[in-house]
Amino acid sequence: HPPPPLRQRMLEILFETHNVPATFFLRDAVAACYAVGRTTATVVDVGYSSTMVTPVYEGFVESRGVLRNNACGARAVEERVLEVMDGLVVKQGGRKRKDRMKRSNQRKFEKSGAGASGDGTSPTKGAKHDASGRFKKNEVLTAPIPDYLMPLYQVRRAPIYTPRADPFHHWSRMALAREIKEMGLGVAVGPMGYIPSYATAGGVEGEATAMDIANPVNNMFLTSAKLPYTLPDGTLVEITTASRCDIAELYFGNDEYNTTQREKVLDESVHQLDEYNREVEDFIASRDGDDEDDQTGASSSNAAGDPYSNTSYRGEKVSRHGGRRNKQTHYTPGTVSAKLYSACLPYLRTVPPKSLNDADAGASRTGGIDKNDQYFHYFTSSSPAQMVCDAAFRCDRDQQASLLGNVVVCGGGACITGSGGVGSGLGGASGALGAGAVAAGSPIGDENAFPDRLREEIEAIVHRHTMGWRVKVTSPNINERGICSWLGGSILGSLGTFQDMWISKRDYEEFGSAIVNRKCP
Repeated sequence: HPPPPLRQRMLEILFETHNVPATFFLRDAVAACYAVGRTTATVVDVGYSSTMVTPVYEGFVESRGVLRNNACGARAVEERVLEVMDGLVVKQGGRKRKDRMKRSNQRKFEKSGAGASGDGTSPTKGAKHDASGRFKKNEVLTAPIPDYLMPLYQVRRAPIYTPRADPFHHWSRMALAREIKEMGLGVAVGPMGYIPSYATAGGVEGEATAMDIANPVNNMFLTSAKLPYTLPDGTLVEITTASRCDIAELYFGNDEYNTTQREKVLDESVHQLDEYNREVEDFIASRDGDDEDDQTGASSSNAAGDPYSNTSYRGEKVSRHGGRRNKQTHYTPGTVSAKLYSACLPYLRTVPPKSLNDADAGASRTGGIDKNDQYFHYFTSSSPAQMVCDAAFRCDRDQQASLLGNVVVCGGGACITGSGGVGSGLGGASGALGAGAVAAGSPIGDENAFPDRLREEIEAIVHRHTMGWRVKVTSPNINERGICSWLGGSILGSLGTFQDMWISKRDYEEFGSAIVNRKCP
């Protein structure tokens, strides 16, 4: 959900630079509702960097209820998968892994006659080579072997295993973790009531305690088969079902570890926004932007009450090509970017306004300006299930029943299968204890494990004050879940009445860029 100043900026670029005849901005939450045939629902979009919960009522986003959690995303899950794989390399690989790789490097060194590298290609001259371009024997036999998950490019650099620069090296490791996750080996959704291994009474990861044995949900994982996986360096590791379910508890777990991690990310986001705010304010003050704004004439894109009037793209474009006569009103790109960011900061508040809890907070629906409408993102550290309930309760009372009763799950981060499919196919035990338990022999886990677990978590929260309330969670199949918003946009574009919703060039010339906030809410 981009803030209104950013949407106005994009609209001005489309009309002023690209000269499009008409355009329309569709919010991804509304498009997700259209993809499943809904106009009223609470959309849970599990993305790569964050999870967004957006209440949509009759095709319009209720901005007061939008919530965002930067700790619950596919990137955080992949980082956990990478940590687990690094631990397996050390625990299950150990000395045997290093000895095997050293013997393999020595055999390749002797077989090649000390004239080729470990991957069979001609080596290049460097510090590890002699004058003839061959590897030095001592360097080959004493080269350290990293104690972490090595990507394929690093394995092919045997026998030295020199990593590349940190950005590419980290990206390669994350790409391997993403592949393991998408194969269903790195992460799985556990059933309702699952207790993570790091939240046990003993506090030691991977060891069963009395709490685990007493919990019937965790008993199904004590005898489940481990999933084998061969690393790029040839090491065979076995991934337990408990470790896969522990990673997915980032979305559902309310234990101390997951709660602390989510609060830590929230504090980092707040601190980062505060730093950006101070940097922008200092930059604008140093450039003396207020004096330039007073001398810049109002353009046709500046409407009354427009928060973006000081950073008009048309005014910037005219001043940029105005020559020396317009030198005093010239806007540098740095100044415009800083002003645009400064205009967007009020819409990214991390603390809700005080008027949110007032009794007359929704009275402005009939007249006046609602102060809560300008706060689009509420950063939170709650779990997605709690975010759904909080988002619905932030809306009007007559909307809460419809929003709580209809939940739409979308996003590539929600494409996580259950814990029973892959393990059952390898001879493991399977049960019927909620989400994640599927029939034995299934090639993959339960595709609806994530929506089902989310529904159970939401109902557990709602039943504390409203017994018997049923929550309907709708989600496309796992192949379309990641492109749900694109499907909704395609459906909207195929309607015969879609042309009436466009913002034409004439509308832009008459009302300015603020028209995007009225025709594309």
